[in-house]
Amino acid sequence: MRRPSTSPLLAVLLLVSSCKSGDAQERVDESSPTSPALDTNDTNDTNHPGATRDGGTRERDGASTAPPDPEPSGPPRVDFVGRFDARDPAGPTCAWPGCRIVARFEGTRVTARLEEITQSWMTGGPSEWDVTIDGALRPKLVMEAGAHEYVLATDLPPGEHVVELYKRSEAQTGATRFLGYDFAGGKLLAPPGRHLRKLEIIGDSQPAAFGVEGVGQGPMCPGLNYAAKWQNFRKSFGALLGEALKADVQGTVYSGKGMVKNIWRPDKDTMPVVFPRAVPTIAASPWDFTAYVPDVVIVMLGGNDFAIGQPEDDGAPTVAQFTDTYDAFVVDVRQHYPHAHVFLATSPSVSDAEPPGRQSRTHVMEGVAGVVARRNGAGDTRVYAVTPSVAPPSELTGCEGHGSPAFHQRVADELAPRIREKTGW
Repeated sequence: MRRPSTSPLLAVLLLVSSCKSGDAQERVDESSPTSPALDTNDTNDTNHPGATRDGGTRERDGASTAPPDPEPSGPPRVDFVGRFDARDPAGPTCAWPGCRIVARFEGTRVTARLEEITQSWMTGGPSEWDVTIDGALRPKLVMEAGAHEYVLATDLPPGEHVVELYKRSEAQTGATRFLGYDFAGGKLLAPPGRHLRKLEIIGDSQPAAFGVEGVGQGPMCPGLNYAAKWQNFRKSFGALLGEALKADVQGTVYSGKGMVKNIWRPDKDTMPVVFPRAVPTIAASPWDFTAYVPDVVIVMLGGNDFAIGQPEDDGAPTVAQFTDTYDAFVVDVRQHYPHAHVFLATSPSVSDAEPPGRQSRTHVMEGVAGVVARRNGAGDTRVYAVTPSVAPPSELTGCEGHGSPAFHQRVADELAPRIREKTGW
């Protein structure tokens, strides 16, 4: 998606938020890879055996039913979690946020060779990645254009360790190609076992945790509000749900996207268009849906459809158009994930008050209800409506009125018991 100059984009994002109230070395190159919270199909019973004591993501004592992660097994390899484009033999490329590159190794030092790939319109880049060694966060990586070697850890105690790179930022700030880990004479081992449960989050800026690092900086965060430094998918409600439910998480999220119309109206690549892509900005990058099959899918879209479009508004879709397109999208999701529980969520930050006259929240909820009725009526009883509580202004303190860490934690707390009830988790 081509972006306009900085000023129109700032206006775009503001309007999106206004819809809300050395020695021998072993080189490892891996090229493959205002209503209460309720569910219209649920009982809202937080005393359900699957619910937590506080009704959220904090587990009850001894009540976790998550199966243990498998022990490391198989040949030595690097593990890739999330959507990677593996067409280039030089190495797999990640653009969507939440991608993870995980390796278990024996040694005292690890570096990574990475190539940052941007296009001219990606003014908010470069990408940013979290680094963890043995589960402990290290300073984040701020990528540089082109291919470079990045030192991740030195002087580690001898023995086994686990290194992970985690993409914090969105696709429109850059994509990163992984060219290999280097263990400086150490050796790669079989990867750590992965969670058996899987989530996928599909949505726009709120699920992406746009602006979450800008709390206290705004409302207009310094510099570019859409810069990668203000983004952090690790703090999103989806990532928090993954931690609480002991599940891997795939982030198919992109700020500004809608179901029928994007906030930037000339951009016709809506979420149904980019959903099948390994890299959302590259049409010729098909994603292999068999590589990651989620047990639970959460879709949170619609605010941009009913926002004031930029650079010129051409009106919102009708509720019928929104419902029809949303329904077709859910049918597509179901074709890829035959057994998944699919939760259609109305964003807590979508409001009937802004923009005036659009009735954004009412229309999104009507569309969601219509899709659920159609799918249930067709025999698909694993499609549900969920409506987290409307966000108060105190939660919308990220860049340009986006969610704070408290917002994301609260939404995760409200969604977790719904997921537990339906899945038995």
